[in-house]
Amino acid sequence: MTSKARRGSEESTSLATSPEVVICIPAYNESVAIGNIVQRSKVFSPLVLVCDDGSTDATSTEAANSGAIVFKHPTNRGKGAALRTLLQEAAKLRPKAVVTIDGDGQHNPGDIAVLIAPLLDNTADVVIGSRFGKENDVPFYRRFGNSFLTLLTNHLARTNLQDTQSGFRAYASRVLPNISIRDNGMGVDSQVLIQIARKGFRIQERAVSVTYSGDTSTFNPLSHMLRVLWSISHGSRSGSKKAVPTLWTASFVAVIMTALVSGFLLPPSRIVIATSSLALAAIMTSLILSQKYRLNRWIRRAR
Repeated sequence: MTSKARRGSEESTSLATSPEVVICIPAYNESVAIGNIVQRSKVFSPLVLVCDDGSTDATSTEAANSGAIVFKHPTNRGKGAALRTLLQEAAKLRPKAVVTIDGDGQHNPGDIAVLIAPLLDNTADVVIGSRFGKENDVPFYRRFGNSFLTLLTNHLARTNLQDTQSGFRAYASRVLPNISIRDNGMGVDSQVLIQIARKGFRIQERAVSVTYSGDTSTFNPLSHMLRVLWSISHGSRSGSKKAVPTLWTASFVAVIMTALVSGFLLPPSRIVIATSSLALAAIMTSLILSQKYRLNRWIRRAR
């Protein structure tokens, strides 16, 4: 074993049952998977927090029985709301690092050590677990939708990352006060990434394994993509002067994605017509919104 590998092994060992690391798991109707995730996460820290976001099954019971500290929302509010609760509670514990991992079982808790290592070396402030850095068997439709969302998020965050939609992340404690989750929906991962990137934090990616067995998502892929696009544009309107341009960029991508997906459903002779028509509509909408935005800005200056 090389000295570097040995040092990495020692760091991973030092993480075991470390109170300096808090692991946060948002969950909604995940009674089948949550117990296993909690137990495997506790190898790296005794402080595993689960936010049961209004589940109608035994998610809270399974998580608590496995040793997690459980916070329960009375109704389903969304992943963003669950993460907001978790990060607020984690900050109270004053950890050196916080790890977030989805509760659906797609991620391997054993990769927590991989994400934590750059924080311990002080070479990164945030580490994202990329699902596309290994030879993972990711369904085509997931890669397809993720590529568009990653393209848009990278544009807004001014980053060049492979997987901006991964919820498997590690944050240094100094990053937490700079995260303000305003959106309750599925766009929270993009929103947080845009915030921390614009504030200059060092962001790295590490390849992690992922398993898609059965249905690990509450929403179908197209619905998920549209929800994220809406969340990104809504979040940008709340915190950026470039609100409308962000909105019509997201709208344009959404329309093109819809056109491409419809290509699988329409006869070949109509694909070009449908795509061209929707693209033209997106461009016209963008131009109209752009002129309205400029007009409103000119009126405010005139006052």
